[in-house]
Amino acid sequence: MKKNKIHEQSDIVEAKTKPKKKTASKKVNLLDLAATESMGPTLDLVRLNFDETAMIPFTSESVEVEVHYCSETEIRSYVMCNGPGCVLCRIGRKKDPRLLLPVYLPASGCVAILPVSPSLRPFALLPQIFNVLEAEKLMVIFVTRDGSKYNVSTNELQKDVDCGEAAIKRFLDDYEAGLHDLSAVYPKINNPQLANIEKIDRMMALKGVRRDADDKR
Repeated sequence: MKKNKIHEQSDIVEAKTKPKKKTASKKVNLLDLAATESMGPTLDLVRLNFDETAMIPFTSESVEVEVHYCSETEIRSYVMCNGPGCVLCRIGRKKDPRLLLPVYLPASGCVAILPVSPSLRPFALLPQIFNVLEAEKLMVIFVTRDGSKYNVSTNELQKDVDCGEAAIKRFLDDYEAGLHDLSAVYPKINNPQLANIEKIDRMMALKGVRRDADDKR
């Protein structure tokens, strides 16, 4: 049975006004993306807060890196600076130096990386652990953090306490073999990926920072 013109017009109007199905946008967390690109074994980052964290420093050698903090919902973390031409540097994000110090965590039974600011100001972490780093024997330190203020206390290791000899030796052997990149505790997100974040992209436009698709740093 043929439709009359009224029915045909009704079908046309309905087709035009019927809401189209929206294609769901895929949200991407850049930290997850960066993690999939990391190679080799990764170590945990020591995160200090109001609760005491016990750790045993076993070396004074550290690796110095520079990081930026990104508050964007896609990141919400410190990320590695991309060096010359870094997008975050060019839009005025503060660059913070960090000394990455391997320590043993007796409560967890593993080696982790303690990020230490090179600052020597009062209540900074570095000047408070100097004596432990210079000690000829292993000592345990207990650290709390309240904003930029650190509180550190020390204790000599008791004979029946796990001092992590096996875990420390395994780490040192792996590190000597080049199996550990201490900087891997911070995500590495290249410039094009950072530029795809809306807030960063807007700042780039305001600052006149040009996108460079070929820049993979």
